[in-house]
Amino acid sequence: MPSLLDTPVPVNDFDFSEVSVNDKTPLITNNLGRAVTVAELVYLGGYFGDVIEQDGIANSADGRINIDSDRIIRTEQIEVTDTFTVGNTIWFVSGGAGAAGTLEDTNTGTDYAAGIITAEGGTGGAQTFVEFRPFAQRLDAADVSAQVIVNTAGIATNVTGISDNVTDIGTNDTDIATNVTGISDNVTDIATINAEPKTTVFPVTVDASGSIAVPVLVIGDEIVAVSVICTVTQGSGTLVLETGDDDDITDGIACDTDEAVDYAASINDANSTLPASGAKVISVGGTAANTRGIMVITYIPA
Repeated sequence: MPSLLDTPVPVNDFDFSEVSVNDKTPLITNNLGRAVTVAELVYLGGYFGDVIEQDGIANSADGRINIDSDRIIRTEQIEVTDTFTVGNTIWFVSGGAGAAGTLEDTNTGTDYAAGIITAEGGTGGAQTFVEFRPFAQRLDAADVSAQVIVNTAGIATNVTGISDNVTDIGTNDTDIATNVTGISDNVTDIATINAEPKTTVFPVTVDASGSIAVPVLVIGDEIVAVSVICTVTQGSGTLVLETGDDDDITDGIACDTDEAVDYAASINDANSTLPASGAKVISVGGTAANTRGIMVITYIPA
């Protein structure tokens, strides 16, 4: 493949040039039907970030965007008639081929959860700017798929080891009780960590047509993104994330082709904050009992 650094830079003595290539500046293809400009916020290729190419990215061309979450973004690329509130989630709505997308104060059902509002300018209904901290975004879905498949085999292998150690766990009851004080001392640190968005991986390795609870998720957790990595090819597999009260959080996410990755097209904001019943995964469709995949859930802890 050609070098990424083959553009001459004649203003220095050594023809030195560089490009930053890491998981915070992914290369994407602009398929919006229009050119995008430097510093424009976009949602392309499954990533949300700002264009960092100085000349922008022409339609159908490739370029890099910045998805770094360790920063605060201030922008006027907003719906000025909205009302932004510090601490709330901010949502990105793509403008498509017609115009740049906008940051908005509510989710219409298919918008992208971009981050947490940290400041705003103007007044409600006449906003002038917004500041927000972006949510963390995971690596390329194909890389995650391969790694999760490897880890799933490891989890299955370790089940026997866990079973063998049940007796040892019982023997260590005294040590567990002794450490309760230490756990209690760390509650403050745990609460601090919980303020950041988290991702949990839930493999579906058995029949989920009757639903399977997701034990990591608890009351008050807010679901902001869900995807599925299929691990078995079969006819018409579909997975849905719902509350423990049978209310759908996502639409049906296809899971019918091995190693294919699909994303929730919508998240129901009326059900996305979990009730006391928690969350569960259910398989639906013509061959529901045979659906196998890995659900990747991003959430804001309670």
